Amino acid sequence: MSEGGNYNCIHTLKDHTTEDILTSTMANNTRTVSSLDEVNVVLQEMGINAIAKANQVEFRLHEQTSLQNAMNLKAKVRPGRCGFKLLNPELAKVRPGRCGFKLLNPELLECKYKAMLKVQETFNTMLQTCMAECDLQMHPLEVQIVNLNQLLLSTDAQIPHVGPPREERNRGVQQNIYPNPPFPEDPSFEFAPGNQRVPYQTAFATNEELDAAIYRDKRAQRAFWRTNLRLLERKKSVLEKKKIDLEKSLRAEFCQVIEEQSDLGVGYANFTI
Repeated sequence: MSEGGNYNCIHTLKDHTTEDILTSTMANNTRTVSSLDEVNVVLQEMGINAIAKANQVEFRLHEQTSLQNAMNLKAKVRPGRCGFKLLNPELAKVRPGRCGFKLLNPELLECKYKAMLKVQETFNTMLQTCMAECDLQMHPLEVQIVNLNQLLLSTDAQIPHVGPPREERNRGVQQNIYPNPPFPEDPSFEFAPGNQRVPYQTAFATNEELDAAIYRDKRAQRAFWRTNLRLLERKKSVLEKKKIDLEKSLRAEFCQVIEEQSDLGVGYANFTI
């Protein structure tokens, strides 16, 4: 009985020792990676170039792995037993299987993958909204620009009359220039006696003068339209550039977000804004 008992104890100890040695060996051959390139570097350093050697190393996905690298890894990960074991399978080209390298933390890879999908979805929605807002600003400008260009094609006869009647042009109180000196700083002759009172001026006396006055009206109207057109076209140009710059800036920021190491996808999160 004593022998049997001793034999059983020795046998159990031997089994545990073997298991502990295997566990310790695999622990020593566990590598933390954050990209598919790092996986390849580990394999090259360890001289692993055949499927039969897949059990010589296991992988763990780094918590700070970028979303883009996680997506790249996700494409290479499969369920299985004979591959290189990934401690977090959501990362590299990971799939269920038996013959690959084991990923030890597949939940992390899955969280990274879901985060990438949600961030991409949120970005696309934001970009579409921003572009639509820019278009809403642009549309009324474009309408105004079209209208002004049409107005500038008007003939003199088509431009509506503005101002006093033609026969009254230039009529009114006489206006003089009073520089100081020789005149007082604030001269006033309205209530002065005799010829110092302010006289009134008659309208233009000839058709040439009247026609010239009307022609100046048309020029003034066109000048105002051209001024508005210039300002609107400048505003349109600025908004167009703003739209382009906004899109470029948002896309660049999105690329940086998904390519940099971060806590995005390190665990489960509510992606509702």
